[in-house]
Amino acid sequence: MTEKIWVLEDEPIRVSFNTKGYAFYKGGRGILGSPMEAHLRLIAVRGRDQVEIPGASHLKGRVAIESTEEALEFVRLFTSKGTHYLFPDGQYIEPALAENAPGLGEFTKEYAQRMKLEPVRSRRKGDGFEIERSLVDRAGTLLRATERVGKDGDYSLMKAVIIDESSPVSFPFYE
Repeated sequence: MTEKIWVLEDEPIRVSFNTKGYAFYKGGRGILGSPMEAHLRLIAVRGRDQVEIPGASHLKGRVAIESTEEALEFVRLFTSKGTHYLFPDGQYIEPALAENAPGLGEFTKEYAQRMKLEPVRSRRKGDGFEIERSLVDRAGTLLRATERVGKDGDYSLMKAVIIDESSPVSFPFYE
């Protein structure tokens, strides 16, 4: 028997790209535990239909991506510090420049200069979009990734080049 999905309706995940009638919320299955982030998932809701989205591949066909800005927003949905934990299949976060002392998922300006980190690039390519950006894996390895996003939400990590095997960027864990 499948556990019933629950939805935190007061915690919508707002996106600007077309979700084909679905609204995105934080939610989950079964009994909520602590810490809360370890048990939350992205739930797509359309009417009475509630679908758990455990990874980027489960968004294919449920979205329509029309611009480079939307493609970047799409990949950041499952790699940002604020939402990556909703996707248990996710292996990466996009690190950010710290405003002060670096916290989880952040690096300093000096580190960015020393590693010659390049800005995010996104462009149309063929029938989809290509994004180049820095990502950090669960082991703290900093990568320069090339990703592809189809107009239907089809996602693939095409290439990942290691920049720093022992970066100071800490991947946030919720256990």
